[in-house]
Amino acid sequence: MLPGIRKIALFPKEGHQAFFAILPRFASSSTEAKPERLSRNLSFREAYDSPLPSHERPLVMLYGWLVAKSKHIHKYGDFYLGKGFDVLHIKIEPLQLMWPETSQKVIKQLVDFVDNRGSQPLLVHGFSVGGYLYGETLVKIDEDPRMRKEVGSRIVGQIFDSPVDYEGIPRGFSRAVSPVPVVQRSLEATISAYMRLFPKKVVSHYHASSAMFHENPFRTPALVLNSEADLIGTPEPIQVVVDKWRSKGIPVDMKTWAETPHVSHFHYHPVQYIKCLSGFLSKIGLINDKTEMKEKIGMHG
Repeated sequence: MLPGIRKIALFPKEGHQAFFAILPRFASSSTEAKPERLSRNLSFREAYDSPLPSHERPLVMLYGWLVAKSKHIHKYGDFYLGKGFDVLHIKIEPLQLMWPETSQKVIKQLVDFVDNRGSQPLLVHGFSVGGYLYGETLVKIDEDPRMRKEVGSRIVGQIFDSPVDYEGIPRGFSRAVSPVPVVQRSLEATISAYMRLFPKKVVSHYHASSAMFHENPFRTPALVLNSEADLIGTPEPIQVVVDKWRSKGIPVDMKTWAETPHVSHFHYHPVQYIKCLSGFLSKIGLINDKTEMKEKIGMHG
């Protein structure tokens, strides 16, 4: 590995420890099952102890942050398994982000999988670059009239934690792969130059994904979690998207913290974070007496 380059997630180690501490409240025997590896980018976990048949169980598409480790992103999946949701984990590698045609191959796998899941209600939960990946998902669905009708109509909610639009890719990429400021600055400049060099092969795909994300073609209700202190998923572009959605009459819940770093909101505010998720899921009808799994320890606060 090159000096100054790391392969870690944009999420503090302490945040994972906090998540581990709170997860018993949402325990489900489904969390003990080994994930089914569909490809190097996709894995599936089934809520086999849910009281609902498979075609009625919600399926959450969990888009990880860049270089997120499976064992870490799976902990968010544990929350959904505890609520009786099936979980599809999606991740991409840095080079796949930088060459969109490879990211789109992952998205095709995702869409094909979801298309074969019958009538399952779909929930989106994306972290950081997950906003870009969901935009690519919408582009893929929009290419096929049948998909627009049969898959798009099943998307009932979307949650975004620290979403990053394409303008934030150079900064986000550089900070994902290196903790060293001088290396970060060099990478950021290199990636910015790379994007200028390939406007059609690279940037046009980012634009198409971003446009579809902004459009929200299925008028899907949203929960947005962000921070005024986020240097990667900066608040101004996020607010632009939220304002667009609200101007169309699309319901948007938003929680903005003052001090939390990128994709670290749960680390600093675990109870608030879980309450935001649970409240949104209840509001869009994905949690009720029939679908919600019993929690071993009640929530307080």
